This record gives sequence, structure tokens and C-alpha cells, in this order.
Amino acid sequence: MNRDELLGEIARLIVVDPKVGERPWDGYALIAWYGEGISRFNGFRYDKGQPGEALTPSGVEIENRLEELRRVTQKPGESPWRVCIMRINREAAEVAIDFEYEEPGKWYVTPDSAAEIAERVRPC
Repeated sequence: MNRDELLGEIARLIVVDPKVGERPWDGYALIAWYGEGISRFNGFRYDKGQPGEALTPSGVEIENRLEELRRVTQKPGESPWRVCIMRINREAAEVAIDFEYEEPGKWYVTPDSAAEIAERVRPC
């Protein structure tokens, strides 16, 4: 799959994920964070302007597709991105993606940083 196909497939997997679909939502954001030998995935569900609610999809298929996206988007001779931020605006049927190469720490979700990061990644 190419970049756009993977992006669409990841968005589809998020939308149909049973855990994500437990309650209504109009926006969703997923942060894929890669460090030395470790990866973390944090998701946030948004509904009707409320603060983001931590909710990470349950399927490993999403992780596999994100790792494939990381390979596909890596430029020859350069390091792959360290963070991928995917935002889904369900009402507008829009998906946006951003990559972080230089400062992955600002996207590392902890109990202390979760609310602030959830607000920064909120879909428009």
C-alpha cells in the first residue's frame, strides 16, 4: 500500500474499532510514538466540544499499518519519523496527518500531560 492507501485504511480501522465505537464521537486523534526499541499508541475521542477522552483502539492491525506507514514514508538516507499524529473529523469526513522528526518528547503522553496533549491534537 502507498501512503494515502495506508492513511485511509488506518482511519477505517479506527472508525470500526469496537472500543472506539462504544460511545458517539465526532472527532478522534491517535498518537503513534516511537522511541529506542519501544512504541506507544495513545488515542483520544472527542464529542460535542467536550475535553478529549483517552481511548486507544484495541486492534494490533492498526499498529501494524502504522509501522508500514512509517516504512513507506521514510525518505532514503533519513531517519523515520518518531511520532505520527492522525486526526479524524467524522462530521467532515476528513483525515489529517502530521509527522514529528525532531522533538518526539512533546508528544509523549503521561498522566500529567494527557489533558494538555489531548487538547493540542484535537481535530478541527
